[in-house]
Amino acid sequence: MEHQLTYSTSFEENKKAHEPLLWIGLVSIIMFFAGLTSAVIVSSTSATWQLFSLPSSFLNSSIAIVLSSVTYQAGYVFLKKQQQSIAILLFAITLTLSLLFVYFQYAGLSNLYQQGIFATGSQSTTSSSYFYILTVLHIAHLFFGLISLLYVSIKTMLNKYNNNNYLGVKISLTYWHFLGILWVYLYVFLSVMMSK
Repeated sequence: MEHQLTYSTSFEENKKAHEPLLWIGLVSIIMFFAGLTSAVIVSSTSATWQLFSLPSSFLNSSIAIVLSSVTYQAGYVFLKKQQQSIAILLFAITLTLSLLFVYFQYAGLSNLYQQGIFATGSQSTTSSSYFYILTVLHIAHLFFGLISLLYVSIKTMLNKYNNNNYLGVKISLTYWHFLGILWVYLYVFLSVMMSK
């Protein structure tokens, strides 16, 4: 009984500590990207701002990351129902979709490079540099989401979650949804600001 009470107290303390840290992190990321997108808006008024067409790969990547949010959420629902096998399958689909997202991003950036739209150097433009910066920084943030997804998947396979402890999944899921919303925002924003 004393052990259960200690575990419950420890869990509540972890919850109080980790959730605020997550939201502080998310607000920091929002402010960071808000600053960059504000800089894009200001720079776009210059006479040297050059427009270019976004490859369709970026639309495909947007679809992939939105679907990954759906499958991750569904996996969480089945995990809470103690249906680990279905949850593991859905987490694996989420991982596959996230890797597809990265692939489509890489394909899109490669396509731009082949068109002569560069991130740096004498042939780069302000608009192309901002585009590369925003997309690559989002992928960098996605890397941490992938680590958390793998962690959740492994713990699920080891049957480490129970009715009293889904905090790690909830934190990972919240971050994942945030990444999806952030990319959709960036895609729409960049489509408006960069596209011909």
